[in-house]
Amino acid sequence: MRTMLVVLLAAALCMGQAHALYCFTCEWESSNWKCLNLTKCTDEDSFCVTNIAAIDVVGWKLGKKINKKCSPHCPDSNVHMGIASFSTSCCKSSLCNLFAIPTSKSPPQ
Repeated sequence: MRTMLVVLLAAALCMGQAHALYCFTCEWESSNWKCLNLTKCTDEDSFCVTNIAAIDVVGWKLGKKINKKCSPHCPDSNVHMGIASFSTSCCKSSLCNLFAIPTSKSPPQ
């Protein structure tokens, strides 16, 4: 699996235009392993965005969903309400959203 990921990363870096942004994308998957789809973003997109919705009760992780996408802006959507949380992280370089660990919203650059 690691070899395939390295090959995908190398291929994506060699593709297309010099300024094209590539992000990993998925729609509300339970595992980051299911979020390794490479997508060439549109010219309007400047960010790779990762959202994580999670439910934790007294240290027990009851559920987590991951969403990754290209976006023209970095949404300000970090919410923590008791047992539920919704976190967003943004980055601006190709394939920068590999990991599903947003700790805080990155400031726009």
